[in-house]
Amino acid sequence: MKNLVTGATGFVGSHIAERLLQEGEEVVALVRKTSNTAFLSGIGAKFAYGDINDLESVKTAMRGIDVVYHSAALADEWISKKEAYRVNVEGTRNLLDAAKEAKVKRFVFISSLAVLGMRDHHGTDAEAPYHKTGDSYIDTKIDSEQLVMDYCKKYGLPVTVVRPGFVFGPRDNKLIPRLSDRLGKKQFMFVGSGKNKINAVYIENLTDAIISAARSEKAIGQKYNVTNDSGMTLEGLVFNIVDIWKFDKPKKHIPKFMAYLVCNILTALARLTKAKEPPYITKTRIKFLSLNLDFDISKTRGDLGYNPRVSIEEGLKRTKSWMEKNADRTVRH
Repeated sequence: MKNLVTGATGFVGSHIAERLLQEGEEVVALVRKTSNTAFLSGIGAKFAYGDINDLESVKTAMRGIDVVYHSAALADEWISKKEAYRVNVEGTRNLLDAAKEAKVKRFVFISSLAVLGMRDHHGTDAEAPYHKTGDSYIDTKIDSEQLVMDYCKKYGLPVTVVRPGFVFGPRDNKLIPRLSDRLGKKQFMFVGSGKNKINAVYIENLTDAIISAARSEKAIGQKYNVTNDSGMTLEGLVFNIVDIWKFDKPKKHIPKFMAYLVCNILTALARLTKAKEPPYITKTRIKFLSLNLDFDISKTRGDLGYNPRVSIEEGLKRTKSWMEKNADRTVRH
């Protein structure tokens, strides 16, 4: 099979490309000429130079493709609605148009559990309604998902949507590197009790689900939630990191209302001063730290045979090992 992977120079996309190549399939990565392609070159990927917002380059890249894995997106916390829409929605539309024209066998869209709302979740399933929040990333992910599903209904394009929670593992420079950095510097505080469940998923488990989604006939026209389904709380995650990294246990807690108050003040100041970076506390970070994020993945298990084979504890150990070997590539802020 010949596969096109967008976002292949990023965290999730690079793992999709790596797995497909390990299984003997052909991978074409849609990349800009300025992209760092050293890792992809090293594992045998081929390249189509272009941009998802350039329809002609997308059409050229799509020639002869069997399966599309669309993981490219602007996921930054500090992006304008206009730019988020241009990349996340219009870029996805270009890929869908090109895929329809090329008559691909499957189009797998990597979305996010965030489309189901920045609120407490207690077993929320994949068919729950969308919930816009005003967040540029979340709202454009909802628009993108709806667009993907519309192409399935209107044109019969064989699409599948995969929604991961917070993804962690080797080659990520955000979630665990940031959290371990705060813990190591004794700057971490729980927001609320810390007893809230987390929706983390280890990258290899997510990759299992994504590849299975592309190969299952049951998955056509379907949406799937993907987590490690561990029942682990934020406190459990933090204490695992503390044990593995040999840090002191954090003991400070801040009430949720206080965290939001500080967040709103800092965000307003950052917007007023046109800061290029988000403040220390953002709504997205408070969500991870305080909301109960328990999602139902029974449909994913049933349709895709998904069974998280790497535990969160083991995933953290593998992540730490990668971070130690790649300290120069790990960004913490």
